[in-house]
Amino acid sequence: MAEKWEVLVRRDDFAATEIRTPVLDELRPGEVRLEIEKFGLTANNVSYARFGDGNVPFWNAFPAPGELGRVPLWSFVRVTESRNADVPAGGRYFGFVPMASHHTVQAEATPRGFVETAPQRAFLHPWYLTFQRAGEPDDLDDVRALVRPVFPASFNLADLVERQIALGAQSVLITSASCKTAIGLADELAARGAGIRAVGVTSAGNRAFVESLGTYDEVVTYDAIESAGVTAPAVLVDFTGSAKWLGVVYQHFAPSLSHGVLIGLTHPNPDDKAPPGLPDPQPEFFFTPVIEDQAIAAEGADAYYARYHEAETRFLRRLASRLAIRGGRGPAELAGAFRSVLAGDQAPDEGRVLLP
Repeated sequence: MAEKWEVLVRRDDFAATEIRTPVLDELRPGEVRLEIEKFGLTANNVSYARFGDGNVPFWNAFPAPGELGRVPLWSFVRVTESRNADVPAGGRYFGFVPMASHHTVQAEATPRGFVETAPQRAFLHPWYLTFQRAGEPDDLDDVRALVRPVFPASFNLADLVERQIALGAQSVLITSASCKTAIGLADELAARGAGIRAVGVTSAGNRAFVESLGTYDEVVTYDAIESAGVTAPAVLVDFTGSAKWLGVVYQHFAPSLSHGVLIGLTHPNPDDKAPPGLPDPQPEFFFTPVIEDQAIAAEGADAYYARYHEAETRFLRRLASRLAIRGGRGPAELAGAFRSVLAGDQAPDEGRVLLP
């Protein structure tokens, strides 16, 4: 078996990490041992830590002793040991795991992979308990490791925007336009020929990169947000999680907005309280797992996943030429990469993919 390790963080100081050697117990009936092959590390993982004591207590997904926490990641994994006849050793999957070299799950096979049935994680939505069957590595594998956790949000947001277009929407205002989920949304709308004007809002430092994508019809910076060419009726998709910027958007564009969606936390600030008395339309929280469940129920799993994977592959091929992958290996480099993402030191045209 490969070297065993895990990275833990202090829950009161995410930059403080500790590397430990875990003890792997003997497998019980129905369990499988997963060896992590490849981590994609994004701001999404930092959000899990920041939301760890919130409505979805991510710290409880993989409990750690004392004041320490195990940050969840999405990873390609390989079944190296199995006491489950329906999930034999050798299979490759993609799923939600702790920041570690190995992970053991109680598995139940499904048509597309397996789900974890351990009672201590039953509070999580099935989205986080599902391990999707994955093909062997190909030329898009690294980019897929980064995008697979977030593109479902892009894809389902595009469905939402298309429904708003049917109701008359003429433009979509997308904050934090350099984040991968926002890029995926704008790219998917363009690929579908949705016929809506996409306006991206980003920082001055990221503006050149966002403009180079050629995905948005217009790109403006936060300090010039009032100049955005927002055509009414407009849809707001906010990835910042910032009450400050939400208030600014409503100050300038409330009369033009027909719908607002909140998703993401790219601008966390513990002192950034929700602005009181936002005018209609009141923004709604968008929780991808629930929205995806609704889409699958409406059109059937086979039809939904066929449509999704076609869109994902299209986006991966476009993004691969725009994104520089920074690699790394081992727990120390993984911990360092996490601290870099935590500090906001990663350029928007870079992605971190690490190996155990």
